[in-house]
Amino acid sequence: MKKRIIYWLGGAAVFFVLVILSWMTVETGIEVSSRATFCGACHAMEPMVNSYRDNTHGGNNPRGITAACTDCHVSHENLLAHFVGKARSGTHDIWVTVTRDEMAIDWQAKRAEHNEYVYDSGCLTCHQELEKATQDKGQHENYFVGITDSQCVDCHAEIGHSNLNMYLLETKYQYGD
Repeated sequence: MKKRIIYWLGGAAVFFVLVILSWMTVETGIEVSSRATFCGACHAMEPMVNSYRDNTHGGNNPRGITAACTDCHVSHENLLAHFVGKARSGTHDIWVTVTRDEMAIDWQAKRAEHNEYVYDSGCLTCHQELEKATQDKGQHENYFVGITDSQCVDCHAEIGHSNLNMYLLETKYQYGD
């Protein structure tokens, strides 16, 4: 009987350790794959990473605080949407890197599609007090009461990526035709 209890306790301990190690591995993977160093591993993302680092959100601020790529580029509506969006985006980016000539992508045209890959839920996750702070009868209030269909990035076009056009041109001349 004592042997059976010891086996059960040992099995439970091993299971507990495996659960903790699995959780730590997944958590670390999610954290590492959310950083600019990970996202900028291919040449096509170099201008985005460089312009991100040049921006307040990329650490160019007095405190050195940074937002992760996924803070803006993955939905924060709920946990499932966040993880599904992260997986979909990552899979898409890997597929494009492997199957296409990344330097042939028209990144300037993609900038016009910013509402497809920048999420207000990400902005509002960090800027939680924005609604209270902007009771100014201006654009922010119009946004919060639903008068406008604009998204944050429509008005704040350079948010997250300062001087992106410059970095895109530099990369095109460095690696392009």
